[in-house]
Amino acid sequence: MSITEAGKVGRVEEQLAEKRLLPSNESTVGKTPYMAGVGTEMVDIYVGPAKVLFRLYKSKVCAKIPYFDKMFNGNFNEASSNVAHLPEDEPEAFDLLAEWANHPMPTKSSRRIRDLVTVKDQNGQDIDSWDAVGFYGLTEKFCLPELQDIIMDMLIKYHKKGNKLPSVEFTRRALEGTPGWSPLKDYCTRAMLYAMEEGLEDRWKIEYLTGLFRIPEFTKRYLTLQCEEGGGDPRQLGKCDFHVHKDGFPCAALPNSKKRIAPESERADQVKRLRVETPESVELY
Repeated sequence: MSITEAGKVGRVEEQLAEKRLLPSNESTVGKTPYMAGVGTEMVDIYVGPAKVLFRLYKSKVCAKIPYFDKMFNGNFNEASSNVAHLPEDEPEAFDLLAEWANHPMPTKSSRRIRDLVTVKDQNGQDIDSWDAVGFYGLTEKFCLPELQDIIMDMLIKYHKKGNKLPSVEFTRRALEGTPGWSPLKDYCTRAMLYAMEEGLEDRWKIEYLTGLFRIPEFTKRYLTLQCEEGGGDPRQLGKCDFHVHKDGFPCAALPNSKKRIAPESERADQVKRLRVETPESVELY
């Protein structure tokens, strides 16, 4: 035992010696704080064309997702039946959302989501353990900006660890999957520009990439970045560069939801700090 450790043990023993020794008081009252908090009322949500059933605690899903709070506690039919149908959504993406909302990971922060890792498919090929595009699109639909930021952090961390970048197909799905511009779309566009300027045509085929230029918002953003910033590695940008929150608001990537304040140089260059603005708001030179 080191001197430091011995000192700590000594202090603990001194503190115990100062307290009067008492017999323990065993609890004889049956308390169930977890169940008292979540209740027993459930909601049934049928997702996708196959109507996959998700039976969730009403209190938890309504507390975490305002969309469902209005649906199940408002003046809608779902409020009396506790049943909802989401035929256009993907069960795989909703499973991630349900896990986050109804069964948070055992961690100090309720912001935690399932880890994104590499797994093997039925043919032995490496694939992502979950679909970031589908999950991100669902959080956009349900207006969960903090969860969008968490997904982006997880995705970029995963790409850094595996030395990966979005594929052309991943980018196409991100561009076509949701309306409007988003940090995910910006990340993918920057990745395509970086791959081209680094001469990685053997892995990002030009003939496949050409199809993306049929999407106007991609074309305009790609050319704007090419003219004004060049093709830097998007994984090396700051944590908040692909977040939807604005300066001065809590950031999910920072401990204890600290507010993120951008430096003067950063605020002066809004093009480099794209948040949720559309490509139409960026002028081409």
